[in-house]
Amino acid sequence: MAEGTSRYVKEWLSGDRILVYRFSDLSPNTIDEWVVDITHELTGWSSEKTWRLMLDIRLHGNVVNTYALRRARDIASLRPDVPGRLAIMVASKLASDIISMALRAANNTYRKRLVFVNEALAIHWLLDEKLR
Repeated sequence: MAEGTSRYVKEWLSGDRILVYRFSDLSPNTIDEWVVDITHELTGWSSEKTWRLMLDIRLHGNVVNTYALRRARDIASLRPDVPGRLAIMVASKLASDIISMALRAANNTYRKRLVFVNEALAIHWLLDEKLR
């Protein structure tokens, strides 16, 4: 079941194994609201369970802003004891390049992260047990 605001929709896929946030904008208010939500999810997550997260920031082809990147970096440092994967959905090569650069700069060896333009491929990657 999807929950959400006018700024993003939160839903669970694949039998509640993948947490998805689909953003309609990345304004500071939206990001601040999302940070509270995802912090709650991640801090309550069992370290015995794989964290599978998809962020859909396609935003009609727009590019992610520095405020969103900075706040996401703060979230990435939470719960290093929780193994997992993050799939980021983007709509353009420029957005992919920016996100990929930010991912390389963030020190996070405990969760794998990849950028996708195809949701089916992202879901397949998130669920692939061979990638532990």
